[in-house]
Amino acid sequence: MSDDAEITVPESKKSELSGFLKTLSTFTGDIYGLTCPSFLLSGVSTLEYGQYWADYPELFADIAKPKSEVERAVAVLKWFVSTLYGSFASRKDKDKIEKKPFNPILGEQFLARWNSRNGCGETILFSEQVSHHPPVSAIYLENSKAGVTANGHTGQKSTFRATYARIDVTQVGHIIVRTRDHPDKYLITLPSLQILGLWRGAPYVELSGISVIQSQNYNIVIEFSGKGWISGQKHTFNAVVRKNGENTPLYTVNGDWSGKSVIEKNKTKEKAEFIDIEGSKRAEPVIAPVEEQNPLESINLWQYVAKAINEGDFVTASKLKGEIEQKQRDKVKRGEKVVLQYFDYIPDDKEFLRLDELIDGKFRLGDNNKETGSWVYKKLLYDSKEDGII
Repeated sequence: MSDDAEITVPESKKSELSGFLKTLSTFTGDIYGLTCPSFLLSGVSTLEYGQYWADYPELFADIAKPKSEVERAVAVLKWFVSTLYGSFASRKDKDKIEKKPFNPILGEQFLARWNSRNGCGETILFSEQVSHHPPVSAIYLENSKAGVTANGHTGQKSTFRATYARIDVTQVGHIIVRTRDHPDKYLITLPSLQILGLWRGAPYVELSGISVIQSQNYNIVIEFSGKGWISGQKHTFNAVVRKNGENTPLYTVNGDWSGKSVIEKNKTKEKAEFIDIEGSKRAEPVIAPVEEQNPLESINLWQYVAKAINEGDFVTASKLKGEIEQKQRDKVKRGEKVVLQYFDYIPDDKEFLRLDELIDGKFRLGDNNKETGSWVYKKLLYDSKEDGII
């Protein structure tokens, strides 16, 4: 997002924004529990963000195609990069600013599928909110024709940095990619985020820090950077592919994760286009009509809040949103247990721990964010073959 982006905060809401920012400036700890002004809400649930994993379903299916593990690792990198624009930058095209999604309620669901594109076969998605506080969303993506799955969970820990006028978001969670026809598996750790432009009333997201793609024999270290106060380019990344235990790069990929990037084979110095987000069309998900959705599906659950926001009726939006959240709190007080439909938690996930131990220690999260378990799609967990793929 450019520095001269249009400021779209309504004149009547500027005092509300000012009050919210003053609250932020004196707040300490995780800001998850703070109530965001309705005019800064996006009208969608965070759980719906899982759909961006399949913006390019053919790239997801392509993971299984290469014969060598290192080429499959590069294919995993390409798919992962293809998910970033939708996840972190696409909404500013519509709203001019990044708006806050709804916090999903426990047990909330988002289901979608994608028709075959370029012969890749159908892709399906199951998402479920497996924890409300702290917020954690579990996501499962599968293409049975290609024999590829991605199972992961994401959560956020947010802190306001008054000195820099930004919100720092540490993403907790991870993704494991599996293929039916190959034994290798790929652990993906998640980058950190920064929400900038708050004082101008035009927030936007920038990725920062490190992500790692780790397999049994190869690793990819992805470094994200963005436009700072003085210099730098927005949405940039640099990825280096290496064999485990070796320093010499096999491939280097760099560019703009919301635009174009280039891959270089280090041995030959040959360069080629890696991915062009600007010049490609994202796939549209197929989602059941709202009248056919169950009450826990995101679009059904939040439909009237979203309608009020889209119509600019922020008073009604706040009222309806508060009613949904109060029902959630009342259930907790009554001790009602939510039975998750799609995911189970594995507290000591040996498969995750095996790959996590291979990651260079300097690229791991700190002890406060250390994970040992995974939220795993039940069908993958209980009905899978020995190789872990349906």
